[in-house]
Amino acid sequence: MMESKVVDQKKILFVVIVLLVAVIAVFAFLNRSNEDLREDQILIKSGDTMLGILTVADLQELPAVQKKMVVKSTGGIKKHEFTGAPLLDVLNSIDPGLSQKYTRIITRGIDNYTSGVEMSEVLRPNNVFIVYADYGKPLKTKTGEEGAMQIIIYQDEFGQRFTNYLTSMELQ
Repeated sequence: MMESKVVDQKKILFVVIVLLVAVIAVFAFLNRSNEDLREDQILIKSGDTMLGILTVADLQELPAVQKKMVVKSTGGIKKHEFTGAPLLDVLNSIDPGLSQKYTRIITRGIDNYTSGVEMSEVLRPNNVFIVYADYGKPLKTKTGEEGAMQIIIYQDEFGQRFTNYLTSMELQ
């Protein structure tokens, strides 16, 4: 009798594990992207329309801004001295009218971390930047290579909406 209960419990555990694996597979399938996302470039789009592609070299052609920040997070307090360009300058380099046509930007990293920035935040001076260096050193990609880019929001002291390993921005 006791052996029968153990066998039944093992069967139930096996079924639960199979169901969890199936759920994970479904979510992975639904979250996949048809785009060729790479950490050394940012795809800028609106719906299915590609508006532009940016690299670190493109950002370096814009006037560079240095931003000293202290970010408070669950990992502790981290100090940074980022180098980058205001997101508004980046958008204007593609099309000067973009900030007037759209109200929100959805940012996504190579790790599928997704965040949102309101255009009103982008229009606020000294607030939203795409950065490519910290203390003068290039940001590292998820695989440890140079060339990553990141969204920072200067007025977000906790950094919860920062998008590391930035690969795409969708204007809405």
